[in-house]
Amino acid sequence: TEDGHLALVLGDVSGKGLPASVVVGLLLGAVRASSWMGGSLEHEASSRRLSELLRTRTSLERFASMFWAYYNPKTEILRYVNSGHLPPMVFSANGDGSLQVQRLEEGGPVLGVVEGADYRQGTATVRAGDLLVMYSDGVVEAMNASDEQFGEERLCALIQRHAGRPSAEIRDEILRQVHAFLGTE
Repeated sequence: TEDGHLALVLGDVSGKGLPASVVVGLLLGAVRASSWMGGSLEHEASSRRLSELLRTRTSLERFASMFWAYYNPKTEILRYVNSGHLPPMVFSANGDGSLQVQRLEEGGPVLGVVEGADYRQGTATVRAGDLLVMYSDGVVEAMNASDEQFGEERLCALIQRHAGRPSAEIRDEILRQVHAFLGTE
């Protein structure tokens, strides 16, 4: 943004095809039109408006999870609202070389389901060298032939083993491991 903030938005819309695409377009337009990066009150109010927009303008089976955040590199503060999305994780090094994990869970329910839903903005400190991992349910809910899910525990262990690598390599390794787990490699 003009003030040096970085905006991040990750969402998952229910359904497939054209109806889901219409919901995505509706959400993107509403995100761009709102003043959600003006502070916690604006961010929380924008989340309520998005939820009501989906609830009142789409069919009952249309809803979306969304994680939207803005980061100020000067203060190293990430401000976010998690609207029912799988919680992104911030991996930070401890003094002993181990990694501490913070799950970014603060927010509220999925968008478009609960009338009058309330949302709260959360904050996280993200410093140089920390790793922010945002993912969808397609990773942790990937199921192999034995009906076992890949799971968050397996994802965290994988990230911790590769945390010192560039983010693109970590992403590629996650995808490789998920495919290997599924037997589709």
